[in-house]
Amino acid sequence: MKAFRLIQVGVVSGLLATGLMGCPSKPEPVPDVSVDPAFEMTPPIAAEVVIQRLEDDPNGNLLVVADFGSSLRSPFHAVTLSTGKVVLRDDGRGGDARAGDHKYSVALTEDLERLTEELTAIQKSAAILMREPPPTFRGREMVPADLVSWRKFDLEGFKRGGPILIPPSWICALRLDPSPDHSLMVTHVKVVEDSTRANHPCSPGASADGPWSFGKLMENMANEAATGVSAEDFVKRWLTTWQVAAAVNGDPVPARSIFDFVISPWVVKSGASVGSFDARTWTIKRLDLKFAPFKLTAIVNRLDLRGNGGYGFANPGEGRFVFETVDVNTCAPLENGFTVILEYGIPIHGCTELKAYGEDWYDLKDLTLGSAEYNTALQELTDVFAVANADPSKPNGSALNQIRTNEIVLGSPWELREFNIDPVSHHLVLTTVKQEPAKKYNAMASPPGAAPDVALMADWVNTNEADVIADGHTVPATLPGGPPFLGGKAHTEFGGFWDAAPLEITADDARHHFSLNTCSGCHGGETGTTFLHVGLAPFGGEASLSGFLTGTTIVDPAGRPAGSPTSRTFNDLAMREERLKELLCTRCGSRLFELFTILRFKPVHMPH
Repeated sequence: MKAFRLIQVGVVSGLLATGLMGCPSKPEPVPDVSVDPAFEMTPPIAAEVVIQRLEDDPNGNLLVVADFGSSLRSPFHAVTLSTGKVVLRDDGRGGDARAGDHKYSVALTEDLERLTEELTAIQKSAAILMREPPPTFRGREMVPADLVSWRKFDLEGFKRGGPILIPPSWICALRLDPSPDHSLMVTHVKVVEDSTRANHPCSPGASADGPWSFGKLMENMANEAATGVSAEDFVKRWLTTWQVAAAVNGDPVPARSIFDFVISPWVVKSGASVGSFDARTWTIKRLDLKFAPFKLTAIVNRLDLRGNGGYGFANPGEGRFVFETVDVNTCAPLENGFTVILEYGIPIHGCTELKAYGEDWYDLKDLTLGSAEYNTALQELTDVFAVANADPSKPNGSALNQIRTNEIVLGSPWELREFNIDPVSHHLVLTTVKQEPAKKYNAMASPPGAAPDVALMADWVNTNEADVIADGHTVPATLPGGPPFLGGKAHTEFGGFWDAAPLEITADDARHHFSLNTCSGCHGGETGTTFLHVGLAPFGGEASLSGFLTGTTIVDPAGRPAGSPTSRTFNDLAMREERLKELLCTRCGSRLFELFTILRFKPVHMPH
């Protein structure tokens, strides 16, 4: 038996010691533990990951130790790599130093000479990172870079047989330079007004055939060949949802004035005479999709919304089309705005395949925006999620996750709605907005919610405080005991944020993170935004972007803590850049480096 002394690593986070038990005569059996798919969007995150050489150990030649703190309770934790399942253990066996200390270990067999070469290259480049650290984010908030782990990067100690603390980011990312304009938020006029792809009602020879036109995207969604539902009927049924009052999860959703602003002008443009129909009879008239009053303003890469691939690929991220609603006669955006966002899941379910897809988005930076070559390459990427039958496992075969609308032109107050494809009727149906309770639970609502309702919201946030602050919470459809909780729509009022005063949410950060995750908070006071993150654009003009996307600092809208409210900095496109880099730097197929990514990757568990 050979004992290994405990070696102290660093002083900032306290004593981190890895003790290696005596070597057994044969490998320790690996327990048969299932991977928990619930961890894909809310995985446990290792605060630190340490590696250390093993000598004469039949389990492997390299020990990986992940410190999960108190986020895991089971003695075993399984993750899936491209090469198969790996089980980390906290049972004091198979190389694990001590049972129950929340430091989970796994022994791997690696090419140690090559690993040492890679670590040496990382150390040589570390000076660049220390001098110019990349943007760092906690959720959506930009925070100062934490370089502690880089200062504790002890390569010489590792060569002597000691543990080395692996930094959470890789030098690989320093070599990457994504172009947000090309690869993340595409708003260039020659792209979104490409006459062969983004047909609109005011273009010469308007048609609904362009792959980025609203009409074609609705046709793909309806997928008449598979569902029997025509695109025209699909759109008509969707528009009528604004004409009738409804209740979603017990939350009243009043009718709004869509007939006057959208439907009637569209029906007339489609060939009906003025006065030959009204708000009740318009559905018997033709609705020509080539005159759909929706103009494309942005194509958006949301691979940053992907889950942690170590637990599954049910959520590989999204691709989005942002449309503004226009007057079909004047071709100007409707005053104050009515945007429609089509949000598709990426139907790619493997590490290598998703990384390759991300690389194709990244490579758009080498093409001229709006050129024929660029637009063709971009269409190849959007076709992955936007064509008919893009995801046969979902309703209508459409990869659509949801449609979100954002408007104030149809009535006051500002309102956001959400729609899903119903698998039975094959039509779009109104559903709850995500992460936002009904407005009666918000003390800021007008008219104000009843005190008991606000108290219920505050109690839920306080009970789930740790998860809320970590952006790991999911607002439930109903509260314990049965009261409906999620709202049927979202409203921004009184500055657009959530609070419970005087029935306080205990922690200032919990109030902020709960509010930021709501539709109204994200499109309102928490980010300093007035309704729209992607602004309105006249034909020939490019949509403006909110400060939340491009960089802004916002003082806590609730004034907390009192007397010295917190200032928070947002730059969401910079966050998305870093997330794209992380994907491109993932070492699919390398057990060690892919495992590092999984142990440290925290998804953006937010809907916007």
